Amino acid sequence: MSIVNQEIFEWLLLLGRWLHITVGITWIGSSIFFMWLDRTLEVNEVAKGKNPQGHVGDLWMVHGGGFYHVEKLLMGPTRVPENLHWFKWESYWTWMSGIFLLAMIFYAGSGTFLLDSSVSTITYWQAVTLSLGSLIGSWVFYDQLWETKFTKTTPVIGHIITLIWFAGVAYLLCNTLSGRAAYIHIGGMLGTWMTANVFLRIIPRQVLMVEASKNGQPVNQEWGKNAKNRSTHNTYFTLPVIFIMLSNHFPSTYGNKHNWLILLAMSAAGAAIREFFVVRIKNPSRSKTFGVIGALLILAVMFFTQENHQSQTASPSATPAVVAKATLAPPLPNTTHLVGTVQYTGTRLQGEKLLLPLTCATQGDVYSNDILVKNGRLKNVLVRVIKGLDGKQFNDIPAETVVLDQKNCQYEPRVIAVRVGQKVDITNSDATFHNVRSVTKNNEDFNVAMPSQNDKVTKVFSKPEIVLQTKCSVHPWMSASIAVIEHPYYALTNTDGEFTIQNLPDGTYTIEAWHEIFGKQSQELTISKGQPATLNFTFK
Repeated sequence: MSIVNQEIFEWLLLLGRWLHITVGITWIGSSIFFMWLDRTLEVNEVAKGKNPQGHVGDLWMVHGGGFYHVEKLLMGPTRVPENLHWFKWESYWTWMSGIFLLAMIFYAGSGTFLLDSSVSTITYWQAVTLSLGSLIGSWVFYDQLWETKFTKTTPVIGHIITLIWFAGVAYLLCNTLSGRAAYIHIGGMLGTWMTANVFLRIIPRQVLMVEASKNGQPVNQEWGKNAKNRSTHNTYFTLPVIFIMLSNHFPSTYGNKHNWLILLAMSAAGAAIREFFVVRIKNPSRSKTFGVIGALLILAVMFFTQENHQSQTASPSATPAVVAKATLAPPLPNTTHLVGTVQYTGTRLQGEKLLLPLTCATQGDVYSNDILVKNGRLKNVLVRVIKGLDGKQFNDIPAETVVLDQKNCQYEPRVIAVRVGQKVDITNSDATFHNVRSVTKNNEDFNVAMPSQNDKVTKVFSKPEIVLQTKCSVHPWMSASIAVIEHPYYALTNTDGEFTIQNLPDGTYTIEAWHEIFGKQSQELTISKGQPATLNFTFK
């Protein structure tokens, strides 16, 4: 995508967000206001005497230098006024603008923001089908559930089933899509429920009531109760939806390996806090209980997501590592330099095409750097000894620090290899927000925000692991592999597909070549009397 087209795309996103936030505030504000009205109304005996069946309550308010007098009346006993305002377009525009943003961010660019290879291997079209299904299919389930007789007579059953469904969808999406996409789609699911409640249940039933009242026919008050029930559902969804929208900027939530649990806890906290405000006037004891529950859930999540900031340092007896250079020193006695190349004969010569945001974009098309081929040679292949070193101890932890940079919204280099106990500096050279999240089995997890250019975090890995991944949850295509190795006999292929493992002692070894995409293969090798050794690998 050209820079001009990218700028237009960014403007569309900005204007779409502006519209979405504006109409969303209007909709949620009106929902909160009317719930407040319902719990604040008091019966006015004078008004009730004039309209005993229609009067529910009224209240006086002051705002902007004037008084407002609001009275709630039931349809049927009360005639329909000529001028009647309907609260619906705020909801419709919120949903339409949200779907526009969803498509622009997550469905454009072949799923650049939608997919995360560290989460699942789902394809783009499978992800789109699942995403849209979570919006449409979940509404059908939710709606039919709350239209059944048993949820109307025993709503607690409906609430339990709804919560189980919500938890199941959250778990499914968080273990299938990128964390960011999963959160937004769950927010979109709730938003779809809320808008469909208005469009398909609340407004149609209000229309029936208004028409019956105009025609002098009896008004079925069950319609009003059902519409009010759906409206009440909506008000409890508001705070979870707002949290999901805001969490888009905080990868400590959606980027956590337990992101679905965090989402459930924070959604429950939002609903509990909403309950505090809904019942605090008529049931202060209940409101305090739910207020405490909401606060405790938030504190628990804050504690759960805290990073371990305990300082880690390399061994004080560290000595410089032996690293490959353009001009190599002769091997030590009874050792040799193992040299070789990694050929590539396949047809896939580059990574996936990326649709990057303007803060990351460079001139021309941009591709993921997981596949780098030059003249039939493959870069970023880890070559290491996997057998033949039994019983040997290696305590010479290198003192040098290996740097893993985030540049133009990709990791550079894509693969690094370090010793157990060696320092790794992870830096951010971009003037945009990144976070560094680990995907690891043996070492300690971390998820560190790097909001500013030149931010740096230093990590030391205490256990061997092939390989530990680092991910950016904000930009899920960003990934790097860190090989943590317990011995010094390893190398990474350079741009020309060449590698050198220095000072390998005489012996018989198994040498493995590993590539992020093309897998691994191994060969046996015997070194005798320090004779030169060559080994070549070929990936297809």
